[in-house]
Amino acid sequence: MIIQTTRAPSGARLLGDDVQHLVVWYHVLRTQRADSTIVELAVEAAQAGNVDDLTLRRATGPDEYWQVKASVDATSPLTEEWLFARPEKGCSLLQRLYASWVKLLSRHEQPPKVVLATTKAIGPNDEVLGARATTDARIVETLRYGTGALAAARRRWADHLQVDEARLLEFLECLEIRHALSEAEWREKVQDAAAGARVRADPHGVAVGVQQVREWVKAPRQTFTPAQLAATIDELKLRIPAGRPLFVAQGLERNPRADSATYFVDWTDLFEGYDPRERRTFANPAAARERIVTDLATARRRLRAADIDDFEVDGPMRLPLWFAIGAHFGSTAGFTVSAQARDGLWSSSVTPSDQKDLRIDLPDDELSNPHGRPWAVSVSFATDIAEDVEEYLSQAQPNAYHIRARLPAPGRAALASASHAQAVIFQLREELRAFRQRFRPPELHLFMAMPAACALLLGHAWDRMPITWTYWDMGEPGRYATALRVTN
Repeated sequence: MIIQTTRAPSGARLLGDDVQHLVVWYHVLRTQRADSTIVELAVEAAQAGNVDDLTLRRATGPDEYWQVKASVDATSPLTEEWLFARPEKGCSLLQRLYASWVKLLSRHEQPPKVVLATTKAIGPNDEVLGARATTDARIVETLRYGTGALAAARRRWADHLQVDEARLLEFLECLEIRHALSEAEWREKVQDAAAGARVRADPHGVAVGVQQVREWVKAPRQTFTPAQLAATIDELKLRIPAGRPLFVAQGLERNPRADSATYFVDWTDLFEGYDPRERRTFANPAAARERIVTDLATARRRLRAADIDDFEVDGPMRLPLWFAIGAHFGSTAGFTVSAQARDGLWSSSVTPSDQKDLRIDLPDDELSNPHGRPWAVSVSFATDIAEDVEEYLSQAQPNAYHIRARLPAPGRAALASASHAQAVIFQLREELRAFRQRFRPPELHLFMAMPAACALLLGHAWDRMPITWTYWDMGEPGRYATALRVTN
């Protein structure tokens, strides 16, 4: 005999409450990050219809209204049938979400976002939900462009809401379905967010936060600012001693540390190719460069507002992005940056050693006049790239004045430590500054072969230098491509 066990109605209700409280506490923690755009958070918000479990108002973008639905088992998946199901003399879940959205429209300058969060997984055979795009939690594009059975489904959904298809798509533009995250998975998300907010992420800390949400739910409906939430976290004694914050920049692929970072940026969509090993150039260089400059300017402003001026940087990214981040958060801007290297954390605050063994070679032709010519500087720490750069320049920049900077034996162990790296970085900077004073180059083209942490520190020290173009190494001899433009 097969015995099926299900949770009693009271247990199901408690599970739903637990998931809702975890979702709320997760967003409370998100308000404490330097990259947060949330300016108000409300629990069981007034006049929000059926989407009052959580309300978020943002400095930019639409307000969000959340409805949380938990399921005790997997016997009832997320399907169209479940969304359409009507209790006796009642409305379906989809109809209630739509009615709430309509009610909220008149109170917002831009249409609000309605979020349905459910522990249910999408039924793989569902005609509409099974075919949806998984990247943005929306089904609007599936129905907008669907033909055949999906076109029929579009009409069916519109009829169910008693609207025309244009109105249906307008609503679906604002509907997100966050599905298949269990209570345990929401707890993991809370722990990641707590680490990024420098709040206790251990089971006791999470339990205290969830209990606070329960108290808010029982109390009259309230709205909180990030500052008020910060005060509550302090009153609960959940703040952990300040450690080094983490800044994650995702270039080649996503980094799992981003969820627990104090601040992160995602630039993966700017690159051509799907395999991280093949992502070496921007799909749209001009737009990508503008986006990166804007994102870094925003990050600098928000980190300063959060009194963060010393942080660790993590990738994955190629060297030009490491250099650009170092330059944007440079020493003259008052920041200290660090990154993991093979022998530990390398920080821009490390004192340079006396090992200034960088060799800098000018072009052999003594008659070559550097005045008014662009400079190309090849920096060979990890491997000797001078000949590859020379081959590239002969075709792409034949007028460039090629300065070769090289350690005695480029390779994995060429830099003995962070202090050695700082010594040769400052040596390179000072000599280039002296050359600049004499020859006034209009711009500089920088080619790097070095550890990522070293590129970050080089960018950090790169002040009082000409406009600098960095280059992607295309992975083949003599092949490079312009990457980013860095100005002081």
